[in-house]
Amino acid sequence: MSFMQLYDSYRRGELLMIDGAMCRWHLRKDGQITIYEIISSKKGNGTKILDFLKGIHGGKCIVAKCPDYLSANEWYKRKGFVLKDKEKNLNVWCLEL
Repeated sequence: MSFMQLYDSYRRGELLMIDGAMCRWHLRKDGQITIYEIISSKKGNGTKILDFLKGIHGGKCIVAKCPDYLSANEWYKRKGFVLKDKEKNLNVWCLEL
């Protein structure tokens, strides 16, 4: 991720920052919300971010890719995401809204 990617997301209103967490996302025309990056250093912030994304007008599903070795995969599973695909070492998660 480069500064320009962050800045472009910020200009489109697709950069969420809360105390100890950040999410860069995009709402596609077909209603898919794609999570590009998400990071949280405080327990509970991931859920706050997810709640925000669920409330985006026009969103039909949330898609995220996560390296298969990260414990974050368990978080996606607990939050109701379904494993839709595997791409090399990435798990592709989807949550229908």
